[in-house]
Amino acid sequence: MLTYQVRRRVFRHEPGAELTLPAACVLRFHLAPEQPFGTSATGGRTTVRAKPATAHLNANTGQHSIVSAEPLRPLDVTVEAPGRLTTLRGTVLEIRERFASLHDIEDFVVSLYFGLPPLLNVRFSDPPVVARVDGEIGHVPFRWELAEWKMEFLTTTQEEQEQAFVTAWERMGLLAGLPRRRLLAALHYFHVAVRLDRSAGTLGEFMPEMLLNLSKVLEVLFPPGGGGKTRDAARVGLTQLGYTDAEVERLFLPAMALRNEIDVGHVSLALLTRRQLSVLHAYTEGAEGAFREMLDRALNSVTTGTWDVEEFTDSKPSAAVVEIVERLATHFGAQAA
Repeated sequence: MLTYQVRRRVFRHEPGAELTLPAACVLRFHLAPEQPFGTSATGGRTTVRAKPATAHLNANTGQHSIVSAEPLRPLDVTVEAPGRLTTLRGTVLEIRERFASLHDIEDFVVSLYFGLPPLLNVRFSDPPVVARVDGEIGHVPFRWELAEWKMEFLTTTQEEQEQAFVTAWERMGLLAGLPRRRLLAALHYFHVAVRLDRSAGTLGEFMPEMLLNLSKVLEVLFPPGGGGKTRDAARVGLTQLGYTDAEVERLFLPAMALRNEIDVGHVSLALLTRRQLSVLHAYTEGAEGAFREMLDRALNSVTTGTWDVEEFTDSKPSAAVVEIVERLATHFGAQAA
């Protein structure tokens, strides 16, 4: 839980300013999206009961939202407690309290940053997030920000980008029919992984789901034999694509290991050390590039005939899948029809 979201952060302030504690502090959590907090009429699924409203549907994507003719006013909430004053004005949650140490402030900020949005989500239709945190420690303004980060960009030219489209267009024929359905599935899982990364509101938000899809890329491209050893099958397949044993173990197999052991495909409530988290983050933040290059290599190999995916012929769902769907039909069959 939160394995890939917990990152080292700092209370960044102007150079030369000194944080002196204990001190009276003001902590501000800037929340999003705006509609459920009453600072925008548009952009969500929250409307005022018994008031006229206009629903909007994008028939191409299925995305939908609603606009109330009389939208919510900015939320205005005050909660007083001994030693603490909490106010919510629209999307800004402000806490005034005296803290003894920077460690105490960080513990409090972390608890609200990760704990309040999922609690609000139980009653809010539009899932809230904390967009940023700032405030004052004593008289010193601060911003609670990532201590470090890595940015990756693709450098290209006009000609290269246009050729990339032409290459994709020419590869469309590789995906026709059932035989190479495994290849189509691998591309789909990678596409989902990248879209999850780009849609995340904060670093690592959807990293477990991204890793799960990267693991599926390997599982579907390199199916195991009768022994069912998926990692061994991936090792063999990746070697056939020209990767060394060291590259296989460093770039690809961790996705499978993380899926099964560390907060991806299975529940984990374990608390990891900063060092352990740093190791996991180092791999996950570079995995996308390795898988992109591997898929490009696989497509080239299929095109040249030097390698191909195992043929897929049986499109029928398993007996277990059929049983589950039929069981669901007893509850939802009428609605689904």
